[in-house]
Amino acid sequence: RKGSGRVMKKLYVSDVDGTLYRGKSEGLSETGRELFIRLMQEGVGLTVASGRNLYGVYDLAASCGITLPVIAYNGAVIYDFGKGKAERTFPIQPADAQRLFEQFDRQKVPYKTCVFRPQEERCVTYLQNGYRSPNWSERKKRIEQGCEDAVHPQNGLVYDEPFVDVPLSQLLEGECLYIGSSGEQQAITAIYEQAKQMPGVSAVLHCSPYDSRRWFVDIGSDRAGKGKAAVALKQMLGAQQLVTFGDNHNDIPMLLAADRSYVVPQAPQEARQAATAVLEEDADCVLQFIWKEYQADKTK
Repeated sequence: RKGSGRVMKKLYVSDVDGTLYRGKSEGLSETGRELFIRLMQEGVGLTVASGRNLYGVYDLAASCGITLPVIAYNGAVIYDFGKGKAERTFPIQPADAQRLFEQFDRQKVPYKTCVFRPQEERCVTYLQNGYRSPNWSERKKRIEQGCEDAVHPQNGLVYDEPFVDVPLSQLLEGECLYIGSSGEQQAITAIYEQAKQMPGVSAVLHCSPYDSRRWFVDIGSDRAGKGKAAVALKQMLGAQQLVTFGDNHNDIPMLLAADRSYVVPQAPQEARQAATAVLEEDADCVLQFIWKEYQADKTK
């Protein structure tokens, strides 16, 4: 890292779902996990940028040995699991967050929101208007069954979240990092059209590449985003070059912000156009690309 006496030549930042986790997979392949660990052991500057919340990224970071800060909530936070603290947050302004919550409530659209509590160095997720996550439901069941691996360690990230259907006043107790929803195109597009008209707010509408009936809207501060967070992390670490990887529309800002960028073969045309190149088809194409480049750099 910066200040350690070693200059970081390349910082690799990859999206998770659809990029590292290919197709409908909820994790790395076994060969991918082994390759990720080897890259970490070799000291390669690799981390992730995800629309997931922090506990959704933690398992990957812990199992593969990621030591650099991660980017979560679509670029609304840069978080260091080693320190158990946020390095940077890019929240929605409180008045804007309240207007958005009221819009979702008025239209009875299910949504989730992630709020950072600075005094606790902790992010909390709220599920509102009936929004439920399959990942959360499964983890909740495992916690109730007493499975130790379902509970994250006390490293500044406490897993007792999310809270469900709380009053508006509770949502406003902290920095709102992210608001999102998923569902049918008409309802999600309506929310997107309203959000994108608000100054100070950035909204991204995208369709699942694996299910054309499922649409997503991701809402954050216009000061946030994977691209701005990746550039901030590059500067923070003193890296000479930023190389990014993605698979969908919400990765485009990160693809454009990088010195070089790559997408998986299944990426939509808009993402392909934003990238330097398209990777070759392989279950672990991102990690294979980084490994080959690392090996080539060693011979120079």
